[in-house]
Amino acid sequence: MIGHKHTISLVDSHAHLGSSDYEGERAAVIVRAFTAGIAVITVGSDLLSSEKSLRLARRHRHLWAAIGVHPHNAETLNKKVFDRLMRLSRNQRVVAIGEIGLDFYRDLCARDVQRVAFRNQLELSRKLDLPIIVHNREATGDVLSILREVSSSYRGAMHCFLGDRAVADEFLELGFHLGIGGSITFEKNDALRKVVKQLPLDKILLETDCPYLAPVPHRGKRNEPRHVRYVADTIAEIKQISVEVVAETTTKNAATLFNLW
Repeated sequence: MIGHKHTISLVDSHAHLGSSDYEGERAAVIVRAFTAGIAVITVGSDLLSSEKSLRLARRHRHLWAAIGVHPHNAETLNKKVFDRLMRLSRNQRVVAIGEIGLDFYRDLCARDVQRVAFRNQLELSRKLDLPIIVHNREATGDVLSILREVSSSYRGAMHCFLGDRAVADEFLELGFHLGIGGSITFEKNDALRKVVKQLPLDKILLETDCPYLAPVPHRGKRNEPRHVRYVADTIAEIKQISVEVVAETTTKNAATLFNLW
């Protein structure tokens, strides 16, 4: 195990450290994160990556796992996989069910199959009393509809939030935190910066979605957890507050939501 609680200053609430992009360098990427004071939640997208996330989390004090089946892989969520996810969730290093949700942008899986997998994993999170990490791309209406069918209140994160203020308010009313990542640093993303300026800081989570969505000045390169600092810096600039306040509040948000410490 690397590091101690008092050395942590930021939490990357959504990373994919099991990605093949890190083969041969995964240990170095994790050490760089911890050395920079970054704790990490590494997120599954199918059964194999969920198992890999848990193996990583069991090795490191400041690394936790979320397990689940991404909408792209929804057709793989059969009873055997569902039961295995339930067994994995009993490990104390598992802090959320995710990444779950709907993706109607790429449509790599039939939409009806995505909806069924989403509902089933929402029920799984309720059975296990674990928060959820929700993927939503071009599917806001359906995501909100299914969420409201299942419950009126949630503990969870809307991953890679890119909606307007009205959509933000709908998710906030359901109890969600909003995950803000590297896209907030992109030059043409004024709309997101405007929304984030208005959001309550105590409902914001920092994330990288690494190895994807590297922030400026690393845009176009492989992302990693230590780059979450650029997200914190940008939020501080937008809100005209110190980065220390952003770090303290968002770290508390993640620690409380996911029961990290």
